[in-house]
Amino acid sequence: MSSVFQNSMRNLFILLWDEFKGYAKSKAIFVVWVGMPTIVILMHFLTPAQSDLPVTMFTGVLIAIVGGVLASVILGTTMTNEITKSVYTLFLIRPVKRWQLIISKYIAMMITLIIASFLSFAIGIIIDSIKFSDEISTIPDFLLKNIINTSIADLFIAISAMSVACVIGLFIGMVARSVAVSAILSFYLGQQISTLALLPRLLEQTGTLAANIDPLYLALGVGFAATVVFLVLGIFIFSKKQF
Repeated sequence: MSSVFQNSMRNLFILLWDEFKGYAKSKAIFVVWVGMPTIVILMHFLTPAQSDLPVTMFTGVLIAIVGGVLASVILGTTMTNEITKSVYTLFLIRPVKRWQLIISKYIAMMITLIIASFLSFAIGIIIDSIKFSDEISTIPDFLLKNIINTSIADLFIAISAMSVACVIGLFIGMVARSVAVSAILSFYLGQQISTLALLPRLLEQTGTLAANIDPLYLALGVGFAATVVFLVLGIFIFSKKQF
């Protein structure tokens, strides 16, 4: 392993750790970590008492919508604010590549979202275990396994959708001229475009998805492709900006 590559990875890790610590201390991310699990809990109390649908089955879509929108707005407004205040002028004096700044922001935000997602998912499982404690023993093994597999698949689909929302927020943050415009566009476009990763599941539920296509793999493929496209495009635009 060359020294150039080692130095590059070390710089990336340092930036990533700094970004993650910054996110962890921010009120916005605190809202994500606390708010998303709280919404899952509220769903339990808002769901009709006679409902026999597990809360966990709704967790995936819920965290995709809430987490994706919040992440997109946070990244978009942060990027615009830092660009307008010439924050990156100081960064680029150091031996730091521009692509490392973008990648570190993306990865740090995804780590925070994954933490919130798994926490929300775990809370959903606990709620369902308590709510359906008497019924679980009577549910056929194949049906219980199907519920668990579907819930896990929805969780990964949600993470894929949030990944798309993150890169949309970063992209908008680079091109927007004001924080207000960045917030509005990140909120709207982040929500709209990230639903591409949720579309395969929706098509499956409406019966319009081909039987031989797995919605999980399709959603992950769509999310990965959209993430790569907007991330590369964002890095290209950021590399051309003058600070």
